[in-house]
Amino acid sequence: MRRVIKIGGSLLLRTNLVTRLPVRIDELGGGAASETLVMVGGGEMIDAIRRLDRCRPLDPIATHWQCIELLQQTLEIFHQWFPSWNRIDTRAELEHAIEQGFPTDRPSLVSVEAFYRRDVPADLPMDWRTTSDSLASLLATLSGSDELVLVKSCQIDDGWTTASLMDKGIIDAAFPWHGASTWRLRVEAFAPEPGPQR
Repeated sequence: MRRVIKIGGSLLLRTNLVTRLPVRIDELGGGAASETLVMVGGGEMIDAIRRLDRCRPLDPIATHWQCIELLQQTLEIFHQWFPSWNRIDTRAELEHAIEQGFPTDRPSLVSVEAFYRRDVPADLPMDWRTTSDSLASLLATLSGSDELVLVKSCQIDDGWTTASLMDKGIIDAAFPWHGASTWRLRVEAFAPEPGPQR
């Protein structure tokens, strides 16, 4: 089984992320022989650009690509926290792993630059409708994954559909632009932040 797990950028500020995330990945299942590709969202770095855009509107396409570049920075931070994970930075490395297989003994941290760049056409709007959710769905499609798991900081109701998740702003507005997909979607909550001891 091959799956993509997208870690929501807001989770980067969780104090329990480094200890809890490997456990949460195991809890999400997939089996011992599963190939797990991890992509990281932009979190507060992207939110800062969004606030600037609200204050003084920016060029949407230029802003889109600035945000894509910021995803490389969150990947670099994430790699410092999980240095033993496999890492894929280039299109050639990604294509080789798609053909030969990804490691099954550890996750593979995938750079957005390995599959989404200005010179690589993709059916995604280049504005705020596209977030790392849609980029993760693109990675799931290109890698031939069986499953896409979006790990969020908010609580998720099992009864919510993809459409209702989009309406609530939990999944981005560009998400359905890929058309028919071969992977199954799951949207899961991360463990709540530990509270103070009483």
